[in-house]
Amino acid sequence: MHGYFSLVLHTHQPYVRKNGVFPVGEDWLYQVMADTYLPLLEMLAQLEHEGLTSCLAVTMTPVLCEQLADPYVKERFIEYLRVMAEHAGSDTRDFEYFSDEKRKALGEAYRDDYRRKRLAYLAIDGDLLGALEAFEEGGLIEVISSSATHAFLPGFADPRGVEHQVRLGIDSHRRHFGCDPAGFWIPECAYSVGLENLLESEGVRYMLIDGTALPNGLPSTYAYLAGSSHVSAIARSERAHRNVWDEVSGYPTDGAYIDSTKYYHSSGLYYWRVTGLDVPIENKEVYEPKAAQRRALEHARHFIDEVTEELVSSPPPAAAASGNATPLPIVLASYDTELFGHFWREGPYWLEVTLRSLAQCEGLVLTTPFVYLTENASAAGTSLKETTWGTNRDHSTWLNESTAWMWDELCRAQNKLFELSSLRGQGEHYDRALAQAVREILLLESSDWPYMVAKDRAKEYSIERFTAHSERFRRITGALERGEPEQLGPELAEIEESDNIFQQIDLDTVFGSGDAFGGRK
Repeated sequence: MHGYFSLVLHTHQPYVRKNGVFPVGEDWLYQVMADTYLPLLEMLAQLEHEGLTSCLAVTMTPVLCEQLADPYVKERFIEYLRVMAEHAGSDTRDFEYFSDEKRKALGEAYRDDYRRKRLAYLAIDGDLLGALEAFEEGGLIEVISSSATHAFLPGFADPRGVEHQVRLGIDSHRRHFGCDPAGFWIPECAYSVGLENLLESEGVRYMLIDGTALPNGLPSTYAYLAGSSHVSAIARSERAHRNVWDEVSGYPTDGAYIDSTKYYHSSGLYYWRVTGLDVPIENKEVYEPKAAQRRALEHARHFIDEVTEELVSSPPPAAAASGNATPLPIVLASYDTELFGHFWREGPYWLEVTLRSLAQCEGLVLTTPFVYLTENASAAGTSLKETTWGTNRDHSTWLNESTAWMWDELCRAQNKLFELSSLRGQGEHYDRALAQAVREILLLESSDWPYMVAKDRAKEYSIERFTAHSERFRRITGALERGEPEQLGPELAEIEESDNIFQQIDLDTVFGSGDAFGGRK
């Protein structure tokens, strides 16, 4: 036997509910729900029907779970699917008028697909989280937790800030999925020394890291106990990552696949293929589904060959923990879930074919991280390095000159909140305002805002969002400082509705042990 393969899909979206619509905002979430989450559930149902078990692990960030469970989001998504079916139907009529049979067929397929997805979503009563919970209970998948609002944890100087993000995130996981998470996804794979001890205190059994966090010479195809803890660290495979996601040579860049940079003006739907990375947008050729499907099959075979080669060439492990048998190697591949469907239209098909084929591969076991750890001992404890999966594998993607003002503003807000902590318990108006101030801090802490600024991706939207949460926080805390929280009245109700997240916030938990929020390093 060569070893194990585990796929981890990191599922995250920042908080967009009632904070903008298009091109980024609510529609961003609805697009991913339609393009990725529903196809993922459909794939899992098929694989479960075929008898597969432990086929993949899925990170579900708390901030995303809060939105997927929200009645407003559910209603809006149903309407979104209806409208998109209408847009596709309108495209079809346009292409019929132009006698464009190829694009007409694609438009009809889009229309039928949106109608089918709407029926599927209604059939589960909009309960995406419940469907995932059922798959986990059946042993098909494993659901992994993360921090509350996907904060960049190394940005906190005070460890109590990290504690709050982690503990609120794990509590949210228990509430949404009814169980303790075995695994924890560190946002941006940004490991900090000592994080394993906090996770161990919360009952977490393993965390996922970037391979660069391992000391030089340690192969990334084995699990290691982190530091002096009993928490295992499992590194993602850089080779598997490059094959799928490299922006120059990764599978989605193939000329046969749908091009997501050229869309039809009236609907925003895609009817052209990549054709070639250097081909001007006006020269893109019309998409051909059968050709794309053939390429997906070829890429699945290539991926499986690469995984097998990585396992076969894996060096012998470091000594296993005392008294345990020598473990077999594991290749753990991890990607953002939205890659499959939202960014790479053929991704869900590739994923299903790949998982089904891996389950049948001789000498290879398809598994989830926790199941692997129950069958294979982790190597003895090792000290990990502070790295990320960002550019240069360091903190620079989030902590840099272009984002310094955001961290300064966040630090001031965090300090202000702690100054006002003594006001809790002074009445309903005070506690209600303090709770919303905490929510605004949590939303300010999202790693998405500095990332989008640094990468210049929807930069204006991220600045607008960060500034809005900061302003809402100042309005609330200003009223608290004046001793007039009741004067907020309808304004506070409006903010609560816009940022309706983590309604179970316990102020004693937030402030009980002192400053729950840290500043910048």
